[in-house]
Amino acid sequence: MNFLLNKSGRYYYNRRVPKIFKEYDPRRFVRLALRTDSRKAAIKLAIAQNDRLEAYWKALVATGEKHSDNHYRSLVDRARLLGFSYHEPEAVAALPLEEILKRVGHIEKNYTHKHTEAVLGSVSAPAVKLDDALTRFWGYSRDKVLNKSPNQIRKWRNPRKKAIRNFIHCVGNKPLHELTREDTLAFRDWWIDRMDKEELVSGSANKDLIYIKMIVTTVAENLKIDIDTEHLFKKLVLSKDDGQKRLPFTTDFISSTLLNPDNLKGLNVQARYVLYAFAETGAGLAELTGLLPEDIILDAPIPYIAIVPRQKRALKTKFRARTIPLVGYALEAFKACPDGFTHYRDRPDALSGILAKYLRENNLLPSRQHAVYSLRHSFQDRILSVNCPDRIQADLMGHKFGRPAYGEGATLAHKLEWLKKIQLKPES
Repeated sequence: MNFLLNKSGRYYYNRRVPKIFKEYDPRRFVRLALRTDSRKAAIKLAIAQNDRLEAYWKALVATGEKHSDNHYRSLVDRARLLGFSYHEPEAVAALPLEEILKRVGHIEKNYTHKHTEAVLGSVSAPAVKLDDALTRFWGYSRDKVLNKSPNQIRKWRNPRKKAIRNFIHCVGNKPLHELTREDTLAFRDWWIDRMDKEELVSGSANKDLIYIKMIVTTVAENLKIDIDTEHLFKKLVLSKDDGQKRLPFTTDFISSTLLNPDNLKGLNVQARYVLYAFAETGAGLAELTGLLPEDIILDAPIPYIAIVPRQKRALKTKFRARTIPLVGYALEAFKACPDGFTHYRDRPDALSGILAKYLRENNLLPSRQHAVYSLRHSFQDRILSVNCPDRIQADLMGHKFGRPAYGEGATLAHKLEWLKKIQLKPES
C-alpha cells in the first residue's frame, strides 16, 4: 500500500476512489494532509487513514448512502453546538493531550454515534480545488447579480476569473484546505515582480488579492471548511500607487481640440454625440448608453436626462440615480439622438474601445494618463472651480453626500444654474 504524495517536503494521503465505490463516492481522488515531513511517520498515518477510508466506503455501501459535503458541514455544526471545533480524525490525534482527554471525556459521558463523529472526527473536509471554488462562488453569490444585465454580470465575473487564473498560475490548483500563508505571500511577491518588470501599478494586484480572499472566504464559510482566512490574507494589500491616475482634460483643450468638429470627422455620428454628452453632463459611458427614450426629456421647460436603475441593469451605486439638465453640447447631442444612443445601447465597452482607439490614433489624448473617462474628472474640476455647493456637486456627479441628506436634493433649476456657469458650448 503506497498512497503517499510528497509536495514541497510535506506528505499527503492520496488515493483514487476505486471503481466499485464510485456509485457511493463521486470524488476522483481523496487527498488529505498528513501534517508531517517524515516519511516514516507518514507511512503509519497513511495506513491508519486508509483503514478509516475503506471502513467509510464499506459503511456507505452497507447503508446505501452517498458521500456528501453536506455531511461534513453537519458535523462541523454539531461539534460547535457541543462546544468543540471540528477536526479531521488525524488532526484530533495531533491535538494537545489535554484537549484530547476533554473530548474523550465528553464522549464517555454523552456517548452516541453522532456525538462521536462530531467530537472525535469522522470525515475529512471536502477537497474543493481553486478552480471548483470559483464555480461554487458563482452559486453562493447569486444575490450580487440579481439586478445586473448579462453584460454587467460578465464584467463582474471577469476580474474574479482573472484573479483565480493568476492565483492558480502562481501556487497551483490547490484544495482550499491546503492553502497556506506561504501561498498568499508568494502570490503577493509574484505581483510585486510583475509590477517591477511590466511597470504596473498596485491597483490590479490589490484587486486580485481582494477577490481571492472573497472567493476563498465565501466558499469556506458555505462549506464550513475550517480555514483561517484572516491569517492567510493578513496585511497583503500593497501600497497605493497613483502614478498612473487619470488626468483631467483642461477646459480649453476640450473646447478647442477634443470637441472640435474637424477633429471628430472620422467618428460615426452617435459616438461623436456621446462625447458631447459626456463632456457637458459628466455621466459615464454606461449611463449614457443605457438611456431609453423615456429617460430623455426634451419638451420640458428644463430639458434633462434621468439616470435610473432598471430590472437587469443596475447602476454602479445607489447614488448614481439622478437627473441632469441638458446644456450646450449635451442638449445638441440629445436633440440629434432623442431616442438615445441606440447603436451602442448597453454596449459601453464596445463604444469605449472605439473612442479610445480614435482619440489615440488622432493624437487627441495629451498624455498616457488621459483617457475617455478623463472627461468625468474634467467635469468634476469645472464644478469645483465655480464653488458649486457640495450637495449640488454630489447630485450632479452621482456621489454619496458626506452629510445627512434631507429632502429631495437639488432641483433641476438649481442644477441648471450651476451647469450654465461651466457650460462648454456657448448659447447661440
